[in-house]
Amino acid sequence: MNARRLISEKSLWQSYKRQSIQEAVIRLMCREGLKSVTMERVAQEVGIAKGTVYLHYHDKKELLDEVKQSALAPLMVALEVILRSDEAPSEKLRSYSHHYFSYFEERRDLFRILIYERELTQGARYQSDRYRRLIQEIARVIREGIRSGVFRDADAHKVAAMFIESNFALLNQRLQSEKPAPVEGDANLIADVFLAGLEKRRRA
Repeated sequence: MNARRLISEKSLWQSYKRQSIQEAVIRLMCREGLKSVTMERVAQEVGIAKGTVYLHYHDKKELLDEVKQSALAPLMVALEVILRSDEAPSEKLRSYSHHYFSYFEERRDLFRILIYERELTQGARYQSDRYRRLIQEIARVIREGIRSGVFRDADAHKVAAMFIESNFALLNQRLQSEKPAPVEGDANLIADVFLAGLEKRRRA
């Protein structure tokens, strides 16, 4: 029993230490930019030895990747809740875009560095489980709309990929802009363009 408790306490401590390191990275990036993030600077920010940082992360890339994953985790949960809600398919897509842009706007300084300035490779994004899961969830919503007669017949998987990429492309424009348009306007723009293209045409 004592051994289990010791293991549990050790796991909690390790988790706390990793969180402290990630928070230090975020503070450094937002305060001084991406170039300021070195293993040594992170260690100084946390108040630990540089070797301790290396016990948790192999290098800067692994550290930044985990910071990004942790920062995106709440968004992924919220988007899946939206896509699995009881709303009509068209409203799910509209809600998706609105929440997507709102989330990044509220954390603009952080994601401007993690996504825009860091210029993450698209290949890595396409290989991630997170990306594949979103494709599946949105494709399911598209198929739901097709079955209900709201959307025209189309390849749901391809349409889902187009929807995600359009949101990401517009997000990059927002992160580059010093004065981005209101979230509501851009979210509705994406949704309106896609819904107009997906809408089932009525025969005259």
